[in-house]
Amino acid sequence: MLIAILLLAAVTATSFWYSRVLRRPPAAERTTPGTPDFVVDRFVLTQFDEAGRAKHKLFAERLTHFAENDDIELASPRLVSLRPDRPQIEARAQRARVENAGERVHLRGSVLLTRAADGEQPPLRLATEYLLALPDEDRYSTDRPVELERGPDRMRADSLELDNIARTTRLAGNVRTELAPPAQR
Repeated sequence: MLIAILLLAAVTATSFWYSRVLRRPPAAERTTPGTPDFVVDRFVLTQFDEAGRAKHKLFAERLTHFAENDDIELASPRLVSLRPDRPQIEARAQRARVENAGERVHLRGSVLLTRAADGEQPPLRLATEYLLALPDEDRYSTDRPVELERGPDRMRADSLELDNIARTTRLAGNVRTELAPPAQR
């Protein structure tokens, strides 16, 4: 009887010890700041809404993740909105930096954003060197010079704010506009 109690106590103590050891998180590896913890080639990320419908997709030739701040750098990124109740927007650039788990996307270098025609609204195309995208809010902005084409009309400005939900575009700073005659619309 004493041997059985000792064996049972040994098994219980060993089980308790194993459970404590397995619950401890492994020691995090120390990395040098600016050193990526992983790199992925030909990357595609799809974000879904609460109902399971795709909201937008993010494509890139290369994704580089940094553990110290959870930021992501992308080479040749392409961000596409997929919401059926809004005109589709596609933004391309040479590179991008993604912050806050995709909440903010900083597109840089030959940025081109296009928005599909919507009902009587003509397609929209804008070009700039920098664009901040807030994909969850479907908003885009830049504080750099921008060229905008809306159907046959052409505009240039020093900054822009585009809200795809409200379907508004706000240009500011040295705005120059070329409106096509009504016959060309």
